[in-house]
Amino acid sequence: MQLTLSTHLLVYGRMDAAALAAIRSSCFGTVEIWLAEPHVPWRDPAACERFCAQLAEHELRAGSVHLPFYPSVPQLREEGLKWSVIDPAASARREAIAGAADGLRAAGLLGASCAVLHLGWQRDAWDAHAHGWAREAVAALLPVARAAGVRLLLENIISSGTRAAALRALLDELDPAGEAGICLDLGHAHVDGGVMNELRDAGARLAHLHVHDNDGSEDAHLAPGRGSIPWSAVRRALQQHGFAGMGALELRDASRGASSAAALCGATHAELGAFRAAWELPASATA
Repeated sequence: MQLTLSTHLLVYGRMDAAALAAIRSSCFGTVEIWLAEPHVPWRDPAACERFCAQLAEHELRAGSVHLPFYPSVPQLREEGLKWSVIDPAASARREAIAGAADGLRAAGLLGASCAVLHLGWQRDAWDAHAHGWAREAVAALLPVARAAGVRLLLENIISSGTRAAALRALLDELDPAGEAGICLDLGHAHVDGGVMNELRDAGARLAHLHVHDNDGSEDAHLAPGRGSIPWSAVRRALQQHGFAGMGALELRDASRGASSAAALCGATHAELGAFRAAWELPASATA
């Protein structure tokens, strides 16, 4: 597994030169870009290209992106505005799918190889309608991903319709060629379904990981080792699977923007020492 850093850690701020320098100094060379404005100007193609150049200037690259599921950070925090591709309102679903499609195009401009999609929100109630809307969304986004040169990945997000077995069945139906895959969020799996069960059920569709920890009851987005995920067993299962993809460390800023990028990245680097050693991951930045 190649450990990368999700910029979700810094989502309350802009990905400026100071943030990029902080990421690089914390021994990451590859990032998962969290597409949220004003964190990243993902809606503007020219701005995406400039941002890609800024990444390169700091010896960073976008390995993956997380597709947007809200219009912007301020709109989510202040107005509660969200996007969901399984929203009961057709107009809301169209808006969410359009946002994800634009995100896929942004991923291509940023040079990312894959893009992670949420089908709704945590603990959504899934019924026949929701499953139908999810199929419609994935069917609409697969050709967009193909045109952008990006692999579409579906994430388990603590809901019955997004457990690994359900995602694999959906992809097997819509994508028999195997172009799309599953991003298995290990923290979410620990809360819903069980990590080892979800790893097994993802099967050959397993393409990417989100890495964080919790106590099994709440989606806390803690550093690995601070919860109760059996990381040694996870590592053995991934080795048996032959997994050689990226695992994006997806931590949460508990200060909600009060801490600097340097402080957050420095603390993350310090917390990861034992995990990197146990997993034989490089302690210095690699591309």
